[in-house]
Amino acid sequence: MKGLTHIFIKTFFFLAALASISSCTEKNPAGILSKQEMVQVMEELYIAEEKINHLALSRDSSKKVFTEIEAMVFEKAAVHDSVFRRSFDYYMERPKDMELIYTALVDTLQLREQRAPFRPDQQ
Repeated sequence: MKGLTHIFIKTFFFLAALASISSCTEKNPAGILSKQEMVQVMEELYIAEEKINHLALSRDSSKKVFTEIEAMVFEKAAVHDSVFRRSFDYYMERPKDMELIYTALVDTLQLREQRAPFRPDQQ
C-alpha cells in the first residue's frame, strides 16, 4: 500500500507540473516549441541517450548512433532539429521557464521508471 501511495503522490506532482506549464498564457514566438512539447522531446532524447549508454560503445560510435536516433526522435515528434535547438536556446534565456521544463521532465522520467515492469537484472 505504501508503494501505491508513493505513486499517487508522484502522479500528483507530475500533473501539477504539467498544469503549471500548460497554464502559462504567454505565447511563444513563432518557431518555438511549447514547454510541454519541449518536455516530450527531451524525454525521448534522454531515454535514447540512456539506451545508447548501456550499449558500452566507444565515444565516437556512441555519438554516431545518437545522431541517428536523435534524428528519429525529431521525426517522430514532427519537430525539426533547428526548431528544437532554437527553442532550447529560447528557454535557456528564461531560467524560470527552463526550470519548469526540467521539473516536468524529471517528474515524467520518475513516473515512467515507476511504471516500468520490474526486471530481475535491475537488482
